Amino acid sequence: MEQTKTDQLQLISAKLNESVLSVLGAENVIGFEKSYQIANSIAFLRENLNEEYMKPIMALQGSRLGFKTDKDINSVTKKKGEGYPMETVRDCLIDAVLIGVQPYGNQFNIIAGQCYITKEGYGHLLGKIKGLKYSITPLLPRINADKGSGAVEMKIKWTFNGETKEETVDFATKVNAYMGTDAVIGKATRKAKAWLFNQISDIEITDGDTEDGDFTIVTPTIEDKKEALRNKDKGEDLP
Repeated sequence: MEQTKTDQLQLISAKLNESVLSVLGAENVIGFEKSYQIANSIAFLRENLNEEYMKPIMALQGSRLGFKTDKDINSVTKKKGEGYPMETVRDCLIDAVLIGVQPYGNQFNIIAGQCYITKEGYGHLLGKIKGLKYSITPLLPRINADKGSGAVEMKIKWTFNGETKEETVDFATKVNAYMGTDAVIGKATRKAKAWLFNQISDIEITDGDTEDGDFTIVTPTIEDKKEALRNKDKGEDLP
């Protein structure tokens, strides 16, 4: 019986992959035909990514082996958050796979209920572009006096379709007092990869990940505030 259930899930997985490939593999299809393919694939994925199939995928939420969200940690108590409901995760997952990233390896995040491609995701997308060779070299980050923002110049060099180009782009980044140089460069690297992907592809994707914590405003509940006060009494740090 268990083997039959496993076989059924594997069959569904194969059909899901076929539906995604029908969109990603149709590189020369445009206009209404492309819209029709995308619409069909979205409908098929929504129908077949049911609660049973989504259950193990939901376990990936909040893990860098899976995908991070802006609801992984409660902003007041600093404890594990509730994450997003299945319907939101499913729709963001559909967006992610139809863009071309994988549902694991932190290649996408969920921020304010929307799908955002991460540094790892852009690396995956760039790696799939045939004939593309690129390098991204960061210069020394500049942190503003307020310690809340900064900028990094990134030297981006790429060769595509026999043509080599090079640009130095200044990327603003949000920082905090605990963020080291490597973390600031990492955020700028994601922006640089997003910039390069948007330069050489036919689609433009908003870049972002859960480290950009200004996408949502979470209003603490009364219980959250009580929990925070209890933590204070215990000597735990308040946010």
